Amino acid sequence: MKVKFWGVRGSIGSPIKGHGVKEKVRKILTYASPADVLDEETIDRFLKSLPFSLLHTYGGNTTCLEVRSKKDDLIIVDAGTGIRELGNRLLHEDFMQGKGECHMVFTHTHWDHIQGLPFFGPFYVPGNKFHIHAISENIEDRLRYQHSERHFPVPFEGFSANKDYIQHKESDVWSVYGINISHKGMRHPGNSYSYRFEEEGKILIFGSDAEFKLEDMDNIDTYVEYFRNADVLIFDTQYTFEEQLQKIDWGHSSASIATDIAMKAHVKKLVLFHHDPSYDDEKLDEVFMRAIRYKEMMDFDKTSKLEIIMAYEGLEINI
Repeated sequence: MKVKFWGVRGSIGSPIKGHGVKEKVRKILTYASPADVLDEETIDRFLKSLPFSLLHTYGGNTTCLEVRSKKDDLIIVDAGTGIRELGNRLLHEDFMQGKGECHMVFTHTHWDHIQGLPFFGPFYVPGNKFHIHAISENIEDRLRYQHSERHFPVPFEGFSANKDYIQHKESDVWSVYGINISHKGMRHPGNSYSYRFEEEGKILIFGSDAEFKLEDMDNIDTYVEYFRNADVLIFDTQYTFEEQLQKIDWGHSSASIATDIAMKAHVKKLVLFHHDPSYDDEKLDEVFMRAIRYKEMMDFDKTSKLEIIMAYEGLEINI
């Protein structure tokens, strides 16, 4: 199983602006010495020494993940703005000829999880097949509503691909391409659902849009059991711990809370996800480093094997 990140932001897209690029260049130049720019080799060495926030960007697209089975079958999780670029990539495969097929899984239908769907190219190609899964009620009606002429000029009927809708119950467990899928409701306004993908003993859990408060931590046994021994847990860490205390019931968590849960559940790899749109790359570097330090501080007996990484567009993880 493999997962690739096409959109990692929460709430609304937040592309980097010109002044942000200028500041990156300015800081890079302040770090450089004449010895760092003597030739191609020294330049490459210097660039590799820079922090992620200066040389790259975490990305500004909203939630979309590509999950591939061991046999390379495709599952798409959510359709934030990141799905546009995924769709463009898929048009270089069978989806351009109307021979593509995939399953789509929706956690919920807040805008940042569906707003890219109108720009998903493969949906407009006749012959392509999409199996749309959700626990949220009336998923077809929810997606159609976004295509009201008040919101978007192309009606939902403009999607020429074949689509069928599978409405799951909260207790359902099903299988797609040999991957067993279960789910659990998360604490989020309007409801959101986490998905657990299991293939040949490997476990990937997508747990975005979930609010866990400090006072909840002694009463989350069912969630800990659900996350237990996950190879990869992708978790909502939209806010810093301090900001989460100011945004009670907004539906999102912090990196420190996510780290506590991952350590309790013996998760192998925690992926910090659903980045706040107001956080620039430098701030996200800080969030990441604070999470690392918090994990080291809370690992009292130095036995935890938890690895923490930061989600960014283009990140691929083999599980």
